[in-house]
Amino acid sequence: MNIVIIGAGDIGLHLANIFSQIDYRIVLIDTDPQKLEQAARDLDVATRLGSGTDWELLEELMDFDPDLLIALTNVDEKNLTACTIAKNLGYPQTIARVRSNKFFIESRLSFERLFNVDHLIGPEKLTADAIANMILVPGSIGTEQFAHGSIEMRTMKIPKSWRKGDIPLSNRAELNLPAELMVGLVKRTLPSTANEAVIFPHGHDTLQPEDEVTFIGESGAIKQLPKFFGTSPKLPKSVVIVGGSLIGINLARILTESNVRVRIIDNDFNKCRYLSEILPYSTVIYRSGTDYRFLQSEKVEEADFFVGCTRNDEVNFLAGAIARDLGCHNVIISLSDTNYMPLVNRLGISQAASPRINAANRILSIARERTIASMVSMYDNKAEIMEVKVSANSKLAGIPIRQLGPELPDDFLIVVIQSRGRIIIADGNRVLSPGDTVVVISSPKHVTELKKLF
Repeated sequence: MNIVIIGAGDIGLHLANIFSQIDYRIVLIDTDPQKLEQAARDLDVATRLGSGTDWELLEELMDFDPDLLIALTNVDEKNLTACTIAKNLGYPQTIARVRSNKFFIESRLSFERLFNVDHLIGPEKLTADAIANMILVPGSIGTEQFAHGSIEMRTMKIPKSWRKGDIPLSNRAELNLPAELMVGLVKRTLPSTANEAVIFPHGHDTLQPEDEVTFIGESGAIKQLPKFFGTSPKLPKSVVIVGGSLIGINLARILTESNVRVRIIDNDFNKCRYLSEILPYSTVIYRSGTDYRFLQSEKVEEADFFVGCTRNDEVNFLAGAIARDLGCHNVIISLSDTNYMPLVNRLGISQAASPRINAANRILSIARERTIASMVSMYDNKAEIMEVKVSANSKLAGIPIRQLGPELPDDFLIVVIQSRGRIIIADGNRVLSPGDTVVVISSPKHVTELKKLF
């Protein structure tokens, strides 16, 4: 696939890195020569200095035979204009990043049709949705849906009280693991080194307390996971948000609609005036979110959740660390630079959500929808979870999964099958049939093999 990316910012570089690893041909456009020089040095991509709204440049790149144009600058109007020009030049598919919520509000206007763009992506909105899910679905780090909602993925942290760490996954009966779900991925902190390992689990593996585990299965069974771990989820009543960013605004709206009390703190007086106008059901406070004495006086330890979502990662880390020190047990931060992810647990912060990762996952799903219905990249692209259709010519059809096992790499798992409306856990006796929808987990290096296999 040939892809033109406009904007060498965080999301653009992250996507270029992922795409180049799976042998897609990339042209990266930006007006900043230093960003392009670094991208050319660090990534296997071609670069062009220029603007995404330069129709002559986009026309010249038609010789590249592009399949997709992705406009990811920080200016909505530039992204929309670039996509409009590209579609009129004959680009098959376009994606525009937009920050403003007005483009997602249902109205008489169809903004996709108006601007001739195929997909609108809002990283800040996606991140707010992800954080809201962490808050409103207690114990959940992240969720995704496959097969039009009948298959669900949920990532959870195993509680410290877990007492079955010596039972292998192959012993489902003793684990009392619901039959309709599968353990798909495990992230574990190695005690001797404090490093993190991503495990593609097999029958001999176990679940340990404080492991971060991704379960995949029938949606009803996924909802029973708290009962499986012996925890009783408590719905939140109050949340403190530091940062009147787009993420904070979107999050406050979602939470107040769910009858959660919200206090939103920002150190910009004019921003606070604006917030008080657009968030009438939230309490807006003009103060620094890293003022220790102030947060102490606000009794943040009594809040069910504390969220740091300014546009500055360092401020989010500091605010979260202060809240944790004051006794708030559930701290979430927004994190633009995913290189900081290893610091999250070390600082006692419960979870982090990244606009870069959320946007990249959505764009990856769109880019691959011809062969792969949806895809989620996890743990800085160490693992990818994909929904794939089994074709009539698939090399895997008609063969029991147990016989396929020795031929498949250890970091490639067939997890769940949807066949004729039924959700089936992919144990060794199952056979794939043409037309089935299959959820697989794989190292990124095997992604290009999927088309041949399925």
